Amino acid sequence: MKFSKVRLGDVANITMGQSPKSDFFNHSGNGIEFLQGVRTFGDLVPQFDTFTTEFNREAEEGDILFSVRAPVGNVNWADRKIAIGRGLAAVHSKKVDQTFLFYTLKSIGGVVDSQSNGTVFTSINKKEMASLEITIPDDRLIQEKIGNTLQSLDRKIAKNKKINDNLVA
Repeated sequence: MKFSKVRLGDVANITMGQSPKSDFFNHSGNGIEFLQGVRTFGDLVPQFDTFTTEFNREAEEGDILFSVRAPVGNVNWADRKIAIGRGLAAVHSKKVDQTFLFYTLKSIGGVVDSQSNGTVFTSINKKEMASLEITIPDDRLIQEKIGNTLQSLDRKIAKNKKINDNLVA
């Protein structure tokens, strides 16, 4: 099996979040779901408690949400179209299996966080993010198999967690 090192910006589109004015935020469900950062990240998908009626940047359903500010490198799936603030980037593959890319970014998140810059908040900008090197199998079918296997394991873990939570209740 052959692997290649590639830069993230060469295999994926990266949309950096941009926060709308706070005047447009609400908690009453008006507008589109909005995420500023990882505060409501779940194991795989975020929960939503903030909405916005105006926004500048969005993540589409299926995009990878990647935290770019303290902590850097956490990932979740966008399970719907959402507005994203400056603490997040949306990543959408253009050449690599999207599920494989999700788990690749998840696996390097801690390393990215330890190498990020900032005095008050650690952060990573678009140029730094685009230059992240990742290793991928050249064979797309292998990428899909790895991604699907890891996703299946995550789903089983989530199901078992839900069962355990119900047992406690």
